[in-house]
Amino acid sequence: MMTEKILYERLMLYKSKHGVTQEVLQHYHWALDTLKQHPLAKSCRAQEKM
Repeated sequence: MMTEKILYERLMLYKSKHGVTQEVLQHYHWALDTLKQHPLAKSCRAQEKM
């Protein structure tokens, strides 16, 4: 399951190799919004906080 932390780490790896464009950031924010709406992601976030 993709988590916000993993998504952020992938963004930073991509940034170090290729830089970040507005389009990449839009995709990143879209992915975050999608994760926040997914029920399994909510349970993963709850477990990470513990």
